[in-house]
Amino acid sequence: MKSDDQTKTYSILIADDNPNNLKILGSMLEKMGYNVRVAKNGEQAFNSVKTLPPDLILLDIHMPIMDGYEVCKAIKKEKDIQDIPIIFLSALTESFNKIQAFKAGGVDYITKPFEVEEVEIRIINHIRLRERSLKLQIALDELKVKEKQLIQTEKMAALGVLTSGLAHEINNPINFISNSILALKERTDKLIDMSKTLASTDEDVENLRKTTKDVPEIFDNITTGIDHITNIVKSLRIYSRVDKDQLVLSSISELIDTSLLILYHRYKEKILIEKNYNSAPKTLCHPAKISQVFLNILSNAIDGIDEANLKYGEQIDRKIVITTSFDEKNSTITINFQDNGIGIKESVKNKIFDPFFTTKEVNKGSGLGLAICSSIIKEHNGTISVESAGSDDKSKTSFTVILPVRS
Repeated sequence: MKSDDQTKTYSILIADDNPNNLKILGSMLEKMGYNVRVAKNGEQAFNSVKTLPPDLILLDIHMPIMDGYEVCKAIKKEKDIQDIPIIFLSALTESFNKIQAFKAGGVDYITKPFEVEEVEIRIINHIRLRERSLKLQIALDELKVKEKQLIQTEKMAALGVLTSGLAHEINNPINFISNSILALKERTDKLIDMSKTLASTDEDVENLRKTTKDVPEIFDNITTGIDHITNIVKSLRIYSRVDKDQLVLSSISELIDTSLLILYHRYKEKILIEKNYNSAPKTLCHPAKISQVFLNILSNAIDGIDEANLKYGEQIDRKIVITTSFDEKNSTITINFQDNGIGIKESVKNKIFDPFFTTKEVNKGSGLGLAICSSIIKEHNGTISVESAGSDDKSKTSFTVILPVRS
């Protein structure tokens, strides 16, 4: 049998302890164009499948060492070979439990004596099904790779938008440190000069006191600046890295703070951030992806408040409230982000998690941010939802993320 899109010879393993059955069935299948291998008992069949997996297995029920049911169950436990279709062979006169055969993992059965047309049709159907299943799996794997690339692309695009503001945030403490170092150098030079000419006069002592007075404060300024830069760089590293497949035990509140620090230049001095973090255990997650969700929600909240501010001016209370809570009974962490920005229309609310849907102007958003957020939360077996009173009046918008606690 040839596949629809390419020339290929399929291999079939026949497992039967009856030499006549092996000869009849083997000859029949070879005439149909299949590569045929045989096994005379269950153990031999299992080892043959593990060594060189065939495209399909014809498996007799009653065999020595391991019967057909046992062989089938053993194959289904092996990840690399568990998807190979298994068709059971049974004589009409033999006791054959169809339910047991299907529960063991068989996909079909053929009764002896064999009818050429029936055997051919059943084998063709199951090989085609396997071929389609393999193609679907390849497509699914490719889709997962594309999804990862899309998530990373969206993350880097968001990071690009934030870069100019972050550069300012980093430049401020760097300038602070540079000025402090210059001031410290001046005072150090004076101390060196005084130490050379110190005459123990009251005037010298007073000058020394004045020179050294500001040194501790200068050191504090340098330390503060360095800490600020360190925290920004740490947050960027967490956010921008590509998560590996393994999960990392992470603090949800720390991941929120990471996102807030990256966005600090957007809300400082104009939006109040109210944090209500309740005690919650760390949970296994992909920290960069979860940070991406939080950053996206917070960024949208800031956009909503900015838009409301343009519309209503000083009438609005510009505030984002972040609340976390731990449900010990259900072992879940709930994270709620509430803002009093422009709000979301009822007609839009059910679409905001759809890919490429956006209410922003052209070139202001890809429409993928919240769709990716939804995908990330689903990947973590969590939920994400939104509530809003609408966009006609000043209203509160609330995004709620619920994540299971895993450790």
